Amino acid sequence: MDTKALQELADQMANFEKFVKRRFDEISMEVNATSLQLDHAGQDIQSQFKEIMGVLASISYKGDGTSQVNAGFELEAVIADTENAANNIMDAADRIANRLRDQGDMSDPAVRQKVMGEIKDEVQTILLACTFQDLTSQRIKKTLENLNTIETRLNATLEKMGIKPNVTGAEIVTEANKTRLTSQADIDALFN
Repeated sequence: MDTKALQELADQMANFEKFVKRRFDEISMEVNATSLQLDHAGQDIQSQFKEIMGVLASISYKGDGTSQVNAGFELEAVIADTENAANNIMDAADRIANRLRDQGDMSDPAVRQKVMGEIKDEVQTILLACTFQDLTSQRIKKTLENLNTIETRLNATLEKMGIKPNVTGAEIVTEANKTRLTSQADIDALFN
């Protein structure tokens, strides 16, 4: 081989080496950029999962009622208040029935006045027990609002992740879509 051919070969090898180095640098930059994108995506997914877990944690069944979102505690309190009121009403009605049945001569004005006074006291007990409805209504409304807030936050988080929640079926009751339940059939239909 002559020197001219060797020089051409050396020049070609130098050009090839420059091409390989340039291509290696380009590929290295692409790998670094992809790595950074994956790192950011991983951090974003981790952040979104933390947000989802935070939303799910706010749906607390147990608790002391100090949290704003504590559906289980509120609903248990509604059940307890309702049971307590129902027991008070039933006990008072039972005492009225017993007084009417067990009292002697109702034609005696003193006996009649005594029984009427006792019945009046029991009716007051019944009326007082009926006030549970206002408190339980407020608690249920607050719980529904909190659950609606949780659903909105969870849907927004899922949508950020590219997941389109398909919300079908039961809706949360709002002022706009309230339906008056007038019979046991209406209540049963709500749960079907």
